Amino acid sequence: MTLVSMAALLLLFILPGRVQGQILNIERARVEQDSANYFTGKAGLSFSMFNRNAGKDNPNNYLQLTFDGNVAYVSKLHSYLLLNYYNYLLVNYDSKELRNTVASTGYSHVRVNFFRARRLSYEAFSQVQADKARGLELRTLAGAGLRYRLLKREASGVYLGSGLMHEHEEWSNPEEDNQLIASNLVKLTNYVSGKATINENVGAEGIAYYQVGYDKRIDSFRNRISGDVSLQVKIYKWFSIRTGFSCTFEDKPIVPVTRFVYAISNGVQVQF
Repeated sequence: MTLVSMAALLLLFILPGRVQGQILNIERARVEQDSANYFTGKAGLSFSMFNRNAGKDNPNNYLQLTFDGNVAYVSKLHSYLLLNYYNYLLVNYDSKELRNTVASTGYSHVRVNFFRARRLSYEAFSQVQADKARGLELRTLAGAGLRYRLLKREASGVYLGSGLMHEHEEWSNPEEDNQLIASNLVKLTNYVSGKATINENVGAEGIAYYQVGYDKRIDSFRNRISGDVSLQVKIYKWFSIRTGFSCTFEDKPIVPVTRFVYAISNGVQVQF
């Protein structure tokens, strides 16, 4: 098998989760060190162009852009997170008639954890998000809440969070062309998160959200459950396999879209 063939297979193996998965896992970006007054972060940018057959003389041409960047500042008392993600996938970019945006998803999230070292701490957060593949043109939210450290070990921990937020959404109705449906709700937002080092070669982490708000227009509550879990297995000291699952369920979507969406991702990680 040539190097080009191996790269193509690896792309097909990893791509579906990167395109679909967009559940925000705030724990993955948190910094647990005891030291203070420093910045840390990471960023990645990828650009790719490739084609797949759609007939003998009619290939589909793809263009993809992905950006992932997080930065944190940890002071003696508080911590500050800025999380960013954007993925854009365009099919048949070279044809005006066949051009189609398959994915245009992303978010920017800001979170402050006040008195981060305490067992009971406080959080404030704000987020801007879009997922045009599902019809979500814009989601903005802002809120605050409590964070409780239920369990903490050297390389493991369980945390609970609960608070209130205001959420504004603009959805494109798939049954009505060029019609946007707007929603403004005050919601209770809750999460449970965990991170565990099973042994020196296996680690797992996950987060689950439950958000609920009362909508007067339908005289009922709208519920959203979402989650993200991942497992990392070290095969060699510098080589690991990572697999993940993320999903979202909304019992009463603002517009008629699929209520349950999920993504399964598999990949490899090299560290040196």
